[in-house]
Amino acid sequence: MQVVSGGKSLWRYTLLFTSLQLWGRPLASTSSPPLPAPKLDIYLRSKSSVVLVCRAPEGHQGVNFMLYRTTEKVDSKELQSGAEEVTFTVRVKEGDSVQLFCCLYKDQDGHYSVFSPYLQLEHMRDALPVPTLVVQQQTDVWHLLCTGSAAYPDAVFSLYVADVELPVATHRATLLHHQAIFPVPVQDTPVAIYQCQYDVLLGKKWKSSERSLSLPITKGIPPPSSTDLSGVDWPLVLGSFSVVVLIICAVSLLVVVAHRKVKAAAEKKKKRQEAQFWTQVHAKDHAVDLTLRRTSFPSQEWASADTTTETAHGSPLWNSLSTFTTPIPAIH
Repeated sequence: MQVVSGGKSLWRYTLLFTSLQLWGRPLASTSSPPLPAPKLDIYLRSKSSVVLVCRAPEGHQGVNFMLYRTTEKVDSKELQSGAEEVTFTVRVKEGDSVQLFCCLYKDQDGHYSVFSPYLQLEHMRDALPVPTLVVQQQTDVWHLLCTGSAAYPDAVFSLYVADVELPVATHRATLLHHQAIFPVPVQDTPVAIYQCQYDVLLGKKWKSSERSLSLPITKGIPPPSSTDLSGVDWPLVLGSFSVVVLIICAVSLLVVVAHRKVKAAAEKKKKRQEAQFWTQVHAKDHAVDLTLRRTSFPSQEWASADTTTETAHGSPLWNSLSTFTTPIPAIH
């Protein structure tokens, strides 16, 4: 993605740009010169679309921004109040031919600017994945880690301050790596915003990725405390200890609950066995046969029995153990 320049087609694009400028001049007021040209850049890119930003020069604002593909207007945005920039979303497909875009703006007085230089939108298959930039600590030193795509090792990584064209540091990754580590630069401002980018050699041409998302860094990142320098990560130790205590408590609770359940089950089984035992006991027949049977005696036995009875009732009773000779009357 770059402004078209060089080669045999340079004169053609120059002629096209000049004719576009002349074609657009009648739009501007004839009583004043046209406004300075805006700048068209890529704001964000994805696989299926590209977000372009049209920026007016510093000190100028527009109420109407227009986007052109070559000489065809493809989009425009009108604003209630003046703005220095607007964004346009352009749909792209893999394999699309190279396209040229430019933009212009109109201010509140109805004056038009000249067209911006052409922006060449290359094939999406020339596009590299956007890198990531994070801050990390190694021993006692803070670093910025820029990571590119694993498909492109041996890349050249560059660290930038946001909105600055030249890098503050450049580092080439090894043949088997796709990332680079930069020390945090010395900052003159309380907060600095950094971005990174990587370049790879594809064939005979170098291709550049888009810059990473902005990473703000505060001046004077505090060094690790003395407790950290001892090599003991106390938060990690305390956290691990807490986890162990929680696990022990949970296991103990499960053991207690399981013991109670086993004990309750044993009590129920015991009561059930006792109930079955007494049920069997009460079910048995303990009735005694008390039926009187008639016994026949011979006549002589009956006569002997009568004589014995009469003797028992008629004759006086003597107590053989008594010293008295007085008979004891019979009790009737």
